[in-house]
Amino acid sequence: MVAVVNPGPLQSRRRLILACLSLSCALPVLITARAIAPLSGLDKNRKRVFAHYMVAWPRGGRQASIESYRSEMRDAHARGIDGFALNCGGWHRSEPQYKQRVMSMYEAAGSLDFDFTLFVSADGHAQDEIDDIVESTRGLKAQLRMDGKPVLSAYAAGGKGFSNGAALIDHARRLGAFFVPHFFPETGERLITPVAADQIVQRLGTADGYFYFGAAGLPELIADSVESLGPELRAHGKLFMAPVTPYYRGLPAGTNYRAFETEGFSGMAAEWEAAIASNASWVQIVTWNDWAESTYVAPLPMPAGAAGRAHVYDDRFGELPSHAAYLDASAYYIQWFKTGKQPAILRDQLFYFYRLNPPASAAGTPPQSQTPLSTRIHVSVFLTAPATLIVQLPGADSDRQIDVHVGITHLSVDSRAGRPRFVLKRQGKRIIDKSGEQPITDDDSSGAYNYFSGSAQA
Repeated sequence: MVAVVNPGPLQSRRRLILACLSLSCALPVLITARAIAPLSGLDKNRKRVFAHYMVAWPRGGRQASIESYRSEMRDAHARGIDGFALNCGGWHRSEPQYKQRVMSMYEAAGSLDFDFTLFVSADGHAQDEIDDIVESTRGLKAQLRMDGKPVLSAYAAGGKGFSNGAALIDHARRLGAFFVPHFFPETGERLITPVAADQIVQRLGTADGYFYFGAAGLPELIADSVESLGPELRAHGKLFMAPVTPYYRGLPAGTNYRAFETEGFSGMAAEWEAAIASNASWVQIVTWNDWAESTYVAPLPMPAGAAGRAHVYDDRFGELPSHAAYLDASAYYIQWFKTGKQPAILRDQLFYFYRLNPPASAAGTPPQSQTPLSTRIHVSVFLTAPATLIVQLPGADSDRQIDVHVGITHLSVDSRAGRPRFVLKRQGKRIIDKSGEQPITDDDSSGAYNYFSGSAQA
């Protein structure tokens, strides 16, 4: 069976607001992984895109070098990301490696031959040391500034109940920081309605803006929350930093073994569209490297001979499947968000997402999920002109052939054991022919409940 998300349940309402993506009205536009030239100046009207970086788990390992951090920044910048929000669960007194790594990252960013800015997102015990955070980073070359002030953010400012939130906001103002914190409304991680958005604005007080973390929710919930927050914050002169998340699945060990289905890239696309529709000032991709919650988009460091899976930082994260296609497909939306104009597609591309073993056959206990986890192969197709997509799997009558319109189309097909092959044809000519790097299996629990992704271009 073939399912085409065009526009589909996740995005139908936003696609009435935004220009259609997969009809002939879409402008013909190039999607590449090249860097988007930074706009001049640091005014409040400049759109920016950041990635939430877990300082606890650098891609380069516990002893990550300056060059290793530069490599991550080059990968991010090549897709149009302007910088990292450095999540720190501690600082000098509580966990000194956080400050040490952050200082190395500022050194790395300051030595690049392009503009890549940083700011700290204080989490947990780091919120007790924002004095030293602000003073240690204020004068550094790579520090992001607004109105001449160093930008500072936070996760769950003042604790999850906001018990110390107002005091933290006032303290950040006295330090001279441009403060854009996240904190939970009384509704917690549930849908942020216009009423909850008004409560957030009231709690912000003297803070300069609000960061909605999102992540732990279905894409429609996150998108609807973004569209409630955007107008409310803008009406009160507050900067809004909206979230975009690829996929969320916690680790089995612990109390956060949850998953939120995104149907390949289509859920992330819905969140990008919401950020655009809400006229958010900034977007934060949540996350660059949270290996524990599977929200990572960072390209994995592949050892020689590897095919899209790698161990990163710690064996407890397991062998992680590549999420790079979430990042590469986002390059289009990053350009759209920054310029305010839907780009044209000048090169045919496809991005594929599938579980290496469908949940129905995977061993072990599945994560808690509000909706059934997909057992399908998801493909997002970016086309300069109509074409035919063929998804092949071993077995009789396994080929799935779909006629696809110009523009962007999200579709899915039934999954089965074997290595999927993606063929794109136009007027009888084969323009893309790519086999997935990893096979789908019925008996291997490695990578269960997480997505593997890949891409191909003409």
